[in-house]
Amino acid sequence: MGESPALLRNFSLFIALRYLKPKRTYVSVITLISIAGVTLGVLVLCVVISVMLGFERRLQELILGFEPHVWVTRGALPAGADPFDERYRWETALERAKAVPGVESAAPYMMGQILLQYAGRDGQRRQMAMTMMGVRHEDERVIAEMTGMLAEGEVDFTYDGCLVSKRFANANNLRVGDQLEAFPTSDLQDVIQGFYDAIDDSESEEIDDADFRAQVRELTDKIKTAKDLRITGLYESGSALDVVFLPLYIGQELYEFDFDDEVHGIALRVVDEQVFDIEAMEGALAEAMPPGWGFATWKDQHKQHFSAIKNERVMMYVVLFFIVLVAAFSTMNTMITVTVQKRHEIGVMKALGARVSQIVWAFISQGMIVGAIGSTLGFGLAQAVLAVRNDLREWLADRGVHIFPQDVYGLVEIPAVMDYGAFAIITLGAFVLCTLAALPPAYMVARLDPAKALRE
Repeated sequence: MGESPALLRNFSLFIALRYLKPKRTYVSVITLISIAGVTLGVLVLCVVISVMLGFERRLQELILGFEPHVWVTRGALPAGADPFDERYRWETALERAKAVPGVESAAPYMMGQILLQYAGRDGQRRQMAMTMMGVRHEDERVIAEMTGMLAEGEVDFTYDGCLVSKRFANANNLRVGDQLEAFPTSDLQDVIQGFYDAIDDSESEEIDDADFRAQVRELTDKIKTAKDLRITGLYESGSALDVVFLPLYIGQELYEFDFDDEVHGIALRVVDEQVFDIEAMEGALAEAMPPGWGFATWKDQHKQHFSAIKNERVMMYVVLFFIVLVAAFSTMNTMITVTVQKRHEIGVMKALGARVSQIVWAFISQGMIVGAIGSTLGFGLAQAVLAVRNDLREWLADRGVHIFPQDVYGLVEIPAVMDYGAFAIITLGAFVLCTLAALPPAYMVARLDPAKALRE
């Protein structure tokens, strides 16, 4: 008379639970260590992957909130083309860009290096090379975006107003209303080299003092007049790059551009639905741009950076998964130890009529139980750690351990994204590994001779 499958499963499960039941033996200790290993592996994997994915998403948000989605810039004009022809003017490129489906706003800009000179609240004069971006006050979309980033003051580019980052202002004792002087850097290298050449000629007595002073005056005259700026607001973007935003016409003056004919480029922002699928717009943008104008998307600008983050995340995934693999080997070692320790009992069960499949399933059930308990505990603890991650960060910071320092990453809190698809892969992978770890001891049980086991 055959036994029902339910009875076979119940018997195997009964044996598995009996062997896993703590009895204050070293086997039980190893079993608990195996479960703890699986729990730790799943916990660390879930937390690290969530934080790294959150960091990548947060970086994308900072870039998309702070920088244009598409940079349109002038390239080489066709041979023999007139740069003042209406077809090649930036106004033409601006209107064509606005007509592309999916483009939300378009605005001209100036961007480059300038030299800032200023006096902080401590009275010390300082100079610093900074990146500037010139924008028009009449571009309402740009003004609205900058207003959203404001921490203090207001956005006013109608005359000489400018915006600086709050981090830069705090580091240099600057406040809203303070004055700055902006110098162009385009001619500084030539001027400095000219000074060195004049000094060398003077020391070698090739020129007299009068000629030397005349050369110095000539070089000094080449330094363009500074443009006065007034800080009207402080912004917080979270970006590691400090940019000075100033009126477009001042940027054109610093680079000696004609007010009507030249800008560095056009900044485009696209609708939210197209931001992460911006490649679909590249064909339409290429057709819309007039000759001599090209473009680069935000993904093109930061391709290497995001590729490096993605590779780090994949490598971290692989490395941390070995923790779970080691825990699976520990589970296998535990069950092999049980197999050797329980040879006599297994022989008795076989002699009394227990089938090989029943005892094999007992060991496979052990691996499944260890995997299920460890994966569940690891997943649950990971959710708890992620929920209190910022409180934990502050607690560690109070004790001198700094995780994701704000001055380095520009992040007020630790970002995290709950990717439940990745969580499912991690927990299922841990469960499968622990189940596979039960196959070697199960194979040993299947080959066990009852008579030899009882005799020994």
